[in-house]
Order: sequence, then C-alpha cells, then structure tokens
Amino acid sequence: MSPTSHESGDMPGSADTSHAGPARTREAARDYDGLYKALLAAHPQDALRLLCQVEADDRAVIVDGPTEQTRQRSMQRDKVFIVSRPDGHVDVHHIEVQVKRTDDFQVRMVAYWAGLAGKYDEPGHRIHQTVVWPVGGGYPGSFQRDRLSLEYHSVNVPDDLDPEALLGSPLAPLVLWSSRRPTDFADRIAGRIGELPSREQQLVLVDLCMLAEQGLAAQVVTALRSRGMGNVLEGTDIGREIAQKNLKRGREEGLEQGLVRSMRLMLQNRFGDFPGLDELASKLVADDHDANVAKVVSGAPLEELQQP
Repeated sequence: MSPTSHESGDMPGSADTSHAGPARTREAARDYDGLYKALLAAHPQDALRLLCQVEADDRAVIVDGPTEQTRQRSMQRDKVFIVSRPDGHVDVHHIEVQVKRTDDFQVRMVAYWAGLAGKYDEPGHRIHQTVVWPVGGGYPGSFQRDRLSLEYHSVNVPDDLDPEALLGSPLAPLVLWSSRRPTDFADRIAGRIGELPSREQQLVLVDLCMLAEQGLAAQVVTALRSRGMGNVLEGTDIGREIAQKNLKRGREEGLEQGLVRSMRLMLQNRFGDFPGLDELASKLVADDHDANVAKVVSGAPLEELQQP
C-alpha cells in the first residue's frame, strides 16, 4: 500500500553533534529530524512495527497525517500516521524524533496530544505517541503536572531496538547507534541500501549513516564501495564535500598532478578501479577540468566520460 503524504513543513534541525564524530559539522543540512522524517515517510509500516510495536496488515490504510497544530504554526509534529482498522477504529500514531532532552519537551508533547485530540475527536479515534531518541538518554515516557498525566512510548535507539530486526528492514542504519550491533553490520546495511527501489531512498539511508561515529560510518562507506555503489556515495552531501575538498587541495598545490589526483579519486569513488583510470583522469583534467568535475559529481556514466 502507498502512503499519501500531507506534509506541511519541516522542523528545523536540532541535532546534538557530540555523538556524530569530529567531521560532523553539517547538521543544518543533514539533521536527525529531517532524515528520520524522510525515512519514516518512505517506510511507514516498518516504522510502525519497529518503533511503535504496531503491526499494520494489508487491510489497514496508512495516511501521513498533518504535522502542524491548528492555529499554532510553530508547533510542528515530526510525523503522524493514521491507521484505519477493519473494525472501524482509527489509530493516530504521532512519532517525534528528539536528539536531546530540553526543559520544555514534555510540555510540548502535551500540546501535541491536545492538538491531535481536537482534530481526531470521534469515539473510535485512539491517539498514540512515540518519541524516538536517536542517541539515547531520553525521558522515560511519563509526565505529570498538577492533575494532568501523559503517558507516551519512549524509544532509546541504542538500547531499546532489536538490532536483528533493524537489519532486516529499511531502518537498518539505526543499528549504527545500537549497543548490541553485530560485527557484520556494515555489509548488511549496505545490502539493505542496495535493495531500495529508488536512488532518493538510498541517499536518505546513506546520509543517515554518515551521522554515526566516524569509524562506523567509514565501515559502511567501505561496504558500499565493495558492492560497486560508489555512485550512490557521490550523490550524498559528504560525497560532494569530499569531491570539493579534493578539488581545493589540487588547486592549492597549483600543480597539474594535484588536479589529476583529485579527479582520479572522484572517478575511483564512483566506478572503482577500471582499466585506463589514470589516463581518463589526466584527459578530463586537460580537456575541461571544472566541467568534467561537474559531470562526475552529477552522475554522468563512465561511457560518457570516456568519449573523445
């Protein structure tokens, strides 16, 4: 079944970079919130099953619900799924991604619940809230103040999710934060990425992997390259940054050799080792360096690059 998207806005990134490795300074572009939202939207049934512990069979209709509170446009929920059951009941599943605790977070969860309760106010509507903590350390899922009490499902990714279940699903990259990940995690994550039907879905998973600790992310990169998927890496933010850094380094050296080495690395990242790699790198630099860099980064096929 295909979910219907009704997104009304993206939540600004709020990622904590302390767990992302020394090279992770690009959270505004590749934040946990945005990547998780894209992951959940692409794989709603897996998200409900693994994060919310809900099985949605073929008879259920999953619709991506609104993310904004009525009259409060600054209050945006990360993801809402509406699951219509054959018995007529409708389950409203609100999933919120939160990297670190904030003083106002649990009060916001109350406001989110109130907004949903006002919209879905029929007797058959049931509201469920799940908070996903990508790097752990979350609230326990119970809030009380005065006579108000709110219970929600709290998922600490490092400790609460089954790594084998994750690796058997499109949510496989989350195992990078698991305290119980198996030794073959990198190859299995690469395999899951390779099985996805669209390049866009693949890029979301790769970018999510790049938020993990640098050594773990590097193992996934190696596994992807070993499967001949260097072209997928080139389409990610980190792939483009590598290409730009290599180019800058070559220009700063002021030598033809530096530019050729930069071009060779980009070609090797995309296509692996192939006969004539060095000759092609030299040719592309000599012909029109900047234009050919753009071709490589944008995904031009090897046959096109090899044309006279």
